[in-house]
Amino acid sequence: MIILGILFCVVGVFLISKRFIYIFLGKCVKGIIIGYGEPIKSYKGIESYPYKVKYKYDDKEYIAYSIESVTTSYSNFPNKNLRREITVYFKKDKPDVVTIKELNSTLIIGILFLIIGMLGIVL
Repeated sequence: MIILGILFCVVGVFLISKRFIYIFLGKCVKGIIIGYGEPIKSYKGIESYPYKVKYKYDDKEYIAYSIESVTTSYSNFPNKNLRREITVYFKKDKPDVVTIKELNSTLIIGILFLIIGMLGIVL
């Protein structure tokens, strides 16, 4: 149980740090959600679509994928948050990946993994 707890802690810290690196070390701009990327399919009938975001920085338009995503069941196409204006954070050396300030799903999942991992270590 301790090894599984350590694994959960490592994944939780990775998710939290990934988001905070973009927020604290990245640039902040306004953008809009224009669609979704290719789905990631699970074997239990669930698909996860990363958000496709369009933003402008230094008079250039970029289309990037977010580390946040929306989850649906098979054969359902998501329409959540389409055309929503958002604040995105990105790193100048990698402008094709962003994190969305208004969506905290990655942070919540990271914290839950960290808590479950700590419980696995302690118990």
